[in-house]
Amino acid sequence: MLRNYIFPNSKLRQTLANVLARCNSSSSGGGGATIDADTKREVQHHENHAADWWNQNGSMEALHALNEIRVPFIRDGIVARGNVKPHYVNTTKVLKGQRLLEVGCGGGLLTEQLARLGAQVTGIDLAEKLIAAARDHLTELSPELCSNVKYKMEPVDQHAKSNCERYDAVIVSEVLEHVDDKVALLEACVRSLRPGGSIFITTLNKTLPMWVAGVVLSEYVLNLVPKGTHHWEKMISPLDVQRILDTMNCQTVLVNGSTYDFWRNTWRWINTTQMCYALQAVKESD
Repeated sequence: MLRNYIFPNSKLRQTLANVLARCNSSSSGGGGATIDADTKREVQHHENHAADWWNQNGSMEALHALNEIRVPFIRDGIVARGNVKPHYVNTTKVLKGQRLLEVGCGGGLLTEQLARLGAQVTGIDLAEKLIAAARDHLTELSPELCSNVKYKMEPVDQHAKSNCERYDAVIVSEVLEHVDDKVALLEACVRSLRPGGSIFITTLNKTLPMWVAGVVLSEYVLNLVPKGTHHWEKMISPLDVQRILDTMNCQTVLVNGSTYDFWRNTWRWINTTQMCYALQAVKESD
């Protein structure tokens, strides 16, 4: 009964059981990570837009604009936990000395912005073309950040094996809505996070308003986002994310609702999570 209360969604319960089984088997030295056909399709879909990734007026326009609220959300969340040295607070290098992991970094739009705040950022992604685009932009247009940024084409579960409890914060921004096995992804993210560190998530809520306005209109009517980018069955509510993180010893400390005003190309915080949301959870000590 308790299990059903914590995970009323049977698919989430089964996914959690699967990832725990994988963890048990991998502890005896199992093989490397595999990528299923659906994940390969997702990777290919995003790689098709690699050349346009850094075009602020192109297909990634909304993703560029999202930095206006997600960068302060991450910055202020880290500061609020008392993990920043006092003399760096209220400076342009407020995150200096912080080790961050961005999972699903794409072409590096968020990675570079976090590095500009002084953080040491590792960005990982499964898409070879996006990692190439990120590296090219870094070396050609942001060379001053090269010492702060490292990109790897690597699955997060593989990365976590050699970086256990390494990072002060892990960022999973606009990624969960493209992943089937959310439990496995979040488990690997949490494994790479040190106790007291924060995981930051931004994604789409699984609601009818989000589907109609954020997917049907945005992708198929207004052409704001490439068609086929989002899928109903992959969306997830903030409550389900919180329930998953609870099982991983992570306490959710903040959930903000957000929405995108396409006519102004701006994002803003709102008093509901019906559309999109940003979540911060803190990994507690065992």
